[in-house]
Amino acid sequence: MSDHQTSYTINSMIGHLYLQNKVFQSLSFEDQQSIVVDLIEKSHRSDVNIGEILSNECFSEYEEIDENRTLATLFKICFYCGQPKEHVADYGDEFYPQGLCSDCARENNYTFKK
Repeated sequence: MSDHQTSYTINSMIGHLYLQNKVFQSLSFEDQQSIVVDLIEKSHRSDVNIGEILSNECFSEYEEIDENRTLATLFKICFYCGQPKEHVADYGDEFYPQGLCSDCARENNYTFKK
């Protein structure tokens, strides 16, 4: 069973870095993505849920933020395999569900929206 509290705590920390931390914001996209991947990999010791870590739950902490994308889509990290991918489904994208890479979508028989 997943440690949901730890998953959402990590989600909150990544959201804070993305929205509030000037040093994190000054990094290149690839460096930001690398930090997020490292956090996910290190958190596996706590039996976390990658989908919860890469959700958009962290944005609910900020009333002034209206963000529909997930951390998965912002950082192009698949919520299923946890790997950086060139194409990760975005809000309103042709893939379903949001945050899933095209490789995992094919492997899990997700179909494209018409």
